[in-house]
Amino acid sequence: MSEPVNIQHIFSILADRHSVNILKMAYSGFKASSNSYAGNLSKKQFYVRLKRLKEAGLVEKRENIYITTTFGSLVCNSHVKTLEEMLANYWNLKAVDVLKTRQDFPQHQKESVINEIIQSSSLRNIVNATHLSGFSVVKNYNQLVAEVIKLLGIAQKEVYLATRYHDPTFAKIIFKKISEGLTVHMMDGLPEQISVESRLNAVLRTPPNRETFEMVNALVKSPWFDLTKRDIPASFMVVDGRMVCYETTNYTNPEEFTLAISHYDDPYLAERLISYYHSLAKDAVIPRLLTSVREK
Repeated sequence: MSEPVNIQHIFSILADRHSVNILKMAYSGFKASSNSYAGNLSKKQFYVRLKRLKEAGLVEKRENIYITTTFGSLVCNSHVKTLEEMLANYWNLKAVDVLKTRQDFPQHQKESVINEIIQSSSLRNIVNATHLSGFSVVKNYNQLVAEVIKLLGIAQKEVYLATRYHDPTFAKIIFKKISEGLTVHMMDGLPEQISVESRLNAVLRTPPNRETFEMVNALVKSPWFDLTKRDIPASFMVVDGRMVCYETTNYTNPEEFTLAISHYDDPYLAERLISYYHSLAKDAVIPRLLTSVREK
């Protein structure tokens, strides 16, 4: 019986250089003979590795020729060859890392230099400047909740959040982070009956337990919590002036979530969204709950 195929199994095979070389041979096709392999392997060692590649579904035999399966071709072309290309450009990638930490370079100049590094090397065949900035696409609401919770979990200094959604788990985490000293600027775009202010008021009027009451009571008095309210066209979040997550608008049904995009290292976009937040805040209203508590 062949071994179960999983990611650990595939990587254990690829950790052996001779297996990788045999896989690359099969990508072009080779006759079923150990003499086809030029490496320093015995006949037994060669066939043991070939058997593992076959059992993993990476290689198959067709009419006395060993070739990669569709799966094997994808692994070889998308992973092995791509990794070889990246290793050949290791120092170019290190230069990108150094450049990204430079504070004396404007973001648009960094992007221009990074793009030049890519275009002047073989990296242009496998990557672009956007890939190096790190991003992910969020395709459903549950993924969105998980994404903003992840970003919030690594926030250290300041968060700007304009939201038209509510999730109890996220709310609990953000309130806890504020109590630990994280500065949060929140713009609430929810309908009045389910607004953040209404939920906070409900807890203060009828607290579910003492711990929650004390947390919310401290929250509304906290200098690190800034809450305003107004309609917003789409939700977005900026973490520590570097990471952003923003929702795209569904033009046929603006109330429905469609797609969101996260960028994990984009100070330029973060700055633009913070500026947009401040622009929206000019017409936003401070909830009565906060003004009444903080005037006392």
